[in-house]
Amino acid sequence: MDEALVRAMYAVHGFVHGEGDVEATLRRVTQLAVEAVGADMAGITILDDRGHHGTVVHTDRMVPEIDQTQYDSDRGPCLDAARRHEVVEVADTRRDDRWPEFAAAARAHGVLSTLSVPVVATNGLGALNFYNGTVSFFDDAARRLAGLFAGQCSVASQYWSAASESMNLTAAMQTRAVIEQAKGVIMATGHCSAEEAFELLRVQSQHENRKLRDIAAEIVAQQSR
Repeated sequence: MDEALVRAMYAVHGFVHGEGDVEATLRRVTQLAVEAVGADMAGITILDDRGHHGTVVHTDRMVPEIDQTQYDSDRGPCLDAARRHEVVEVADTRRDDRWPEFAAAARAHGVLSTLSVPVVATNGLGALNFYNGTVSFFDDAARRLAGLFAGQCSVASQYWSAASESMNLTAAMQTRAVIEQAKGVIMATGHCSAEEAFELLRVQSQHENRKLRDIAAEIVAQQSR
């Protein structure tokens, strides 16, 4: 397994068990993702339940500058990846005409290829976005690694409650509490460890394209009944 991916998994595991905060964890995972994939830079776009969207973490100041053009026009590969829950790739920003505003901004910042992988967040959806100055930079290995890092971002993002630029600590604490309860139910019924219980929740969240918090709440409610 890629060493950077292992470090990302440890970072997320530590966060889930009370170490650090969600923003620092997502930033660390994003930095490690850039290292593993080999891209020039990356960032995470989050669309919350109230219609707000923004780049919540990034590895280079150019990322939010590029992303802002798609937020202003309400279209772009990052938004499509989040909304459609599918991987979106731009092989050459000089020739791709799907999102002209985004492509122009990318070119102006020296970016010729991009890759956006969907991320499931607590109060909405998101995408882990990679940027590179080489045409057709992303190969099958890079796409596979990008997907694995997006999965780690999804785990951490289950605790993200967007409120313009900051985290809503009360909502985050409530989310963590219900997830811990659901984990307890799964551990008791499935005779598995806490890590295995959380992985089952994460996989179901990704498979059903539903927030992990909602799945956890459903499990807890069923147990109560």
